[in-house]
Parts: sequence; C-alpha cells; structure tokens
Amino acid sequence: MANRLVINLLEEPIEEGEFRTKNSPGEKFRPILVDRGNQLLTKVDIVGITHGKLDATGDLATMLIFEFRFVATGGRRFKSASVDIKFEDSEGQLTQDPIVHAISPYGRLALNKTEKIQDVKWGANAGINAGVGPVGADAGVLWEVEEVKSREFHTKLTGVKRVMRRGFFGEENVVIWTLEENEDKGDGIPTFMRAAVLLRHPYDLPFTFTVKVKADVDFVGEVRTLFGLERKDPIDPVEIDPGMFPKAEWSTVKTLDPKIHDLEKMDNLILKEVAGVIVVTALDGVE
Repeated sequence: MANRLVINLLEEPIEEGEFRTKNSPGEKFRPILVDRGNQLLTKVDIVGITHGKLDATGDLATMLIFEFRFVATGGRRFKSASVDIKFEDSEGQLTQDPIVHAISPYGRLALNKTEKIQDVKWGANAGINAGVGPVGADAGVLWEVEEVKSREFHTKLTGVKRVMRRGFFGEENVVIWTLEENEDKGDGIPTFMRAAVLLRHPYDLPFTFTVKVKADVDFVGEVRTLFGLERKDPIDPVEIDPGMFPKAEWSTVKTLDPKIHDLEKMDNLILKEVAGVIVVTALDGVE
C-alpha cells in the first residue's frame, strides 16, 4: 500500500546496511518509507493530510491521520506496544519545530473490560496450648474465613504529548501512544488503530517526522522486548509542506472537504469524529 511505513521489530538496534530506502531525486513525500518484510512488524499508513488554520491563534495547522497495524504470526502476540512520533523542522531548527496541538486518542483509556471473581480463604488455629508432660499439644478449633474478591482487567490505551528535543524547551513536539493487553484474557493488544494529530505551525515551513516502536512480544511463553526504527536508522524522513495539499497521485491520502469542515478553525474540530478514530482487533486478517 502507498504511503506505508513498515517497521520491522528486532531485539537489537538497526545499523546501516541492506533494506535501506531513500527518496528519489527531488522527492519529499515518498510512497514507501521502509520495507523490510518480516513476520513480526508494525505497519504505519498516512491516510489523511489536511492543512488549514487555528481559530485561536491564526497559525497554520495540519491534521495528520495515521493507521497502525500490529502484525504477529506463528503463535506470537503483542503484549504491549508504544509508538513515538517526533515532529521536527525539516532544516533542523529546534525553535521552528511544529507543535503538537491536539491528539486523538488522548489520555488514559480502558478497553475490553473484564471482571474476575476469586474466592479467598484464610484462617488460623484459635486454640490454647495444653501441656502434657514435656510435650505441648494444641487444643482448639481451626477457624476459616471465606471472602469473595472482584478484580477488573482491561486493555490499556494511553495517548500523551511530550517535549523531546535538546534542552527540553518549548512546546510539545512528540506524540506517544501505548497499548497494553488485558492481563486476564492474555489475548494481545488490538491489531488496528486509527489516530489523529493536529499540528500548529508558528512558521510556514516544511516539517518532518520519524516513528519509533517498542514492543513486548510473547514468543509462545517467552516474553522479549523488541525495538523498531530509531533516529540513527538511515531512513530519509517524510517531509510535509503545510502550504501544499496532497496531490492526486497520492490516492490513498485523503483531505477533509472544506465545504463540510471549517478549515480556518481546525482547533474547533472534534478529532475523534472527523478522523474516524478507532481501535479494534481484526479477525482472520480481515480489517
């Protein structure tokens, strides 16, 4: 699929070598960012780019819609996964980084709740110690209390904005989404998530973003921590110009209809609704 970022998950950082993909001469927004083809990976699609303005500040704004797919085969399952997306000025000027204005999903969310009820028994010997010659003997009764306890489990989803640049100054430039499986069911994290980011541009300049993935995967009883693309991986970043709308040849990338949505007031949009934010598990590979 076009505009897809395929992140292969490995136990060690990825060094320079094969599988490198680069922009074509003069290309900024290339269709395929990374393609490593493994049975355990995360796929990231850019399915929406809409440029406009914020009502409150008058700054330029860009809404990006991402789709994430967590693919595990051969009896493996994702116990947890975190996806970090870092937005930066395309020329590396820290003071000109785009600002993460809003995201969806945002905050701490509980999905697929289940309840587990347990019978807990505890007791003691409520007797007295009676001496019989040199040997003591316990005389009494064994009393026992039975208590029913209920515990709730759920799949956890967290979305946060963070500042991650040298010096940790300025406003948020990073989005982090984290998924953790329901410990009671042990059926892995959702396999598909559509999410949205609304960026504010104090400066009318192109920006880039990079994606990093960390996941805990159950290899049929053995849990390993795997890592995806890090900044040092020699992958050319995607560059997006806030003054340019998606072109026709990017058929998989959609933009909001200005006849339906007020793109001069993008901070008034409800991201969850306009982006179709959803978190689900696809059955038998069907989405």
